Amino acid sequence: MSPPRAPSALLLVLLGVMGAAPRVHAAEAPLTLEEVLDSVREQHPGMEAARQGVATAEAELLSAEGGFDTLLKARGSYIPFGYYPYERLDATLEQPTPLGGTRLFAGYRLGQGKIPAYYGEYETLSGGELRAGLEIPLWRNGTIDKRRADLAKARLRLDIAGFSLQGEQLELQREAAYHYWDWVAAGRQLAIANAQYSLAVTRHEQLARRVAQGDIPRIEHTENERALLEREAELISARRKLEQTALKLSLSLRDAEGNPLLVPASRLPENLPPPDEAFTAGLDAWLEKALRQRPELRELALQREVVQLDTALARNQTAPAVDLGVSVARDLGRGPESLRPTELQASLMLDIPLQARGARGQVRAAEAKRAAVDAKARLTRDKVATEVRDTLSALRAAHERVGLARSAADVARQLAQAELARFEHGATSLLFVNLREQTAADAELKEVKALVDYHRAVVDLLAAAAALEPGTSRSETR
Repeated sequence: MSPPRAPSALLLVLLGVMGAAPRVHAAEAPLTLEEVLDSVREQHPGMEAARQGVATAEAELLSAEGGFDTLLKARGSYIPFGYYPYERLDATLEQPTPLGGTRLFAGYRLGQGKIPAYYGEYETLSGGELRAGLEIPLWRNGTIDKRRADLAKARLRLDIAGFSLQGEQLELQREAAYHYWDWVAAGRQLAIANAQYSLAVTRHEQLARRVAQGDIPRIEHTENERALLEREAELISARRKLEQTALKLSLSLRDAEGNPLLVPASRLPENLPPPDEAFTAGLDAWLEKALRQRPELRELALQREVVQLDTALARNQTAPAVDLGVSVARDLGRGPESLRPTELQASLMLDIPLQARGARGQVRAAEAKRAAVDAKARLTRDKVATEVRDTLSALRAAHERVGLARSAADVARQLAQAELARFEHGATSLLFVNLREQTAADAELKEVKALVDYHRAVVDLLAAAAALEPGTSRSETR
């Protein structure tokens, strides 16, 4: 009886027919976790979708900057027929500034013809009038106004979008790391199943010769045939598991065009890496790193600043408007002598909201939002701290399990070898040899499971501390 063929080729053909087959990676070097995490950051469609949030925030920042765009206003009138035929032109250039809400303006106006006395301010010399000035808010809109608040909030929201992008990247990389270790573990499980099956195949031929020679009863050969069929079924299941994990991994590992890459078994690492003591110590350091680096905490801190801006603006709008204006104007050309002198004008505008219910309502709403953000930040900090403690506890437990599982596997292998020696000397039956070998295989699988759980716990700890980055060295996480 020979081992069954792997169905991977047929599976790829079926996927190709459906138009969904991922590409096979051509390189033969062992695939590393850093390569997978790099691929997620650079090529994963989820990252591209998250980057659009940053692009949206950049567009909103540009829109907020538009509040300080230069504004040109112009108006013209021409009355050719009537008792007072005249023409009039008035153009103004305005420039809002972030300097205390100061507004600069410059303008030109021209009034010619038979202008009625009650519109005497329209009249200018033949060359028109040039003017310039500024308006300074002394109370309301002085320390903050809507333009400056919108611009500051747009900048904060751009930073928030950046942290949201980091959070999405962190989750996608965590998922990719899970798939990577599952794939490596499936490779080890296939190797164990293949070794068990190969052992049964070799023994089957040897037992057939011994039965023919009359050294052992035929039932021993039949017992090995039962074990052979059972191990063949386990080999098929292990091969299917490897193909399944490779397909899941291909969702995270992509080529330069963003297409999924199906990694061949030839790129499997030889073994799962052993545990590293550096990850199991230093709770305070991990907590400090997590509370400092977690994107959602930094995002909430910026959201609080946004709400503080809303609060400051709302409170400012409850104050009276006291605006100081200063301007200078001069007419050019020919005309009445009374229009020739340079005119300097100062003005003071007062606007007092007697009830200000709109602004007071906005203040209360902003304060309520700030309290909600503060409460959410406290809860998130507690959750992050709990997550770090839990993942570190899981990591330490997994570390201990790896050591125990490794020792158990060594003992089980020794027992299997001893039972085989007893069988060769006629002191036991093949049934007990198969049971010992199956126990040894199960112990090896448990060791693989413990190692996978350990590496998953490492991924969880690094993700909890927002330190799951491509190329992150172990020394950097201490």
